[in-house]
Amino acid sequence: MIDASVERYLLGSLVAERAGITVLVQDLRGVDVHWHDFYELVYVRSGFALHRLNGRPHRVEPGSIIMMTPADFHEFEATSAQPLSCYNVVVDPWVVEQELDDLLAHGVSWETAVLDPGGSSEADFARLEREFQAGAAGSVPLMTALLRCILVEASRLRGAPSPDADVEGTSAPEDVRRAIRYVERHFRESITLADVAAEARLSPNYLSERFRQVTGTPFQAYLQSRRLRFARSLLASTRLGVTEICHAAGFNNPSHFGRAYRRRYGEMPSAARRGRV
Repeated sequence: MIDASVERYLLGSLVAERAGITVLVQDLRGVDVHWHDFYELVYVRSGFALHRLNGRPHRVEPGSIIMMTPADFHEFEATSAQPLSCYNVVVDPWVVEQELDDLLAHGVSWETAVLDPGGSSEADFARLEREFQAGAAGSVPLMTALLRCILVEASRLRGAPSPDADVEGTSAPEDVRRAIRYVERHFRESITLADVAAEARLSPNYLSERFRQVTGTPFQAYLQSRRLRFARSLLASTRLGVTEICHAAGFNNPSHFGRAYRRRYGEMPSAARRGRV
């Protein structure tokens, strides 16, 4: 278990306004569990660490590429004598959703660590950092292009289909895919059917009908299920209080959260917490 204090890093404190992209070179001994309202892309230059993503542990080492969304929480703990040295790329959601969304729509996972020690990806990260520091004319579109190269290369390294190929889970119509992606990125916020319908470019009533028809699940049930899965991960991986977890997962009312959690998992959140402490 980890400490009760879970920090949230905010976009405005880290992302450069001129680009929507910030590149940091960091040496880390450990980073406590946290989440953030931006996308984060990490390339490990040297060192070894245990990385827990949404409560799931995996080992990272030189060449690991780790990609996270605003819907994830994670922590690092170095496991080698030297700190974990890495490139840390912080990306405004607008850049991802407007400039890189086609990659995310075709199976590029933001949660998978892949390995490319000393390979072309490291060179791309190094150039991305140089462009960020220089801030020269044309640096913004060039940085975006480099991010595209990194994402495509990462998808190839993990054996994923190319971005122009159809993959499992992307056979739904484009309007429903847009709705699902919006839910995945914003479920912790107070989003409504109308918000998601605007993103999918449909009327709320038509989206509700389409969503149930395509997914087999009503929209509100889908949204609640996503929030509950996130809450269950927090219960298993942190010492946050149940009320804090309720709000962190996107619920407004602890009583409603407790009833929904019991219907889904057969126990109250407080009982789940007692069983894991």
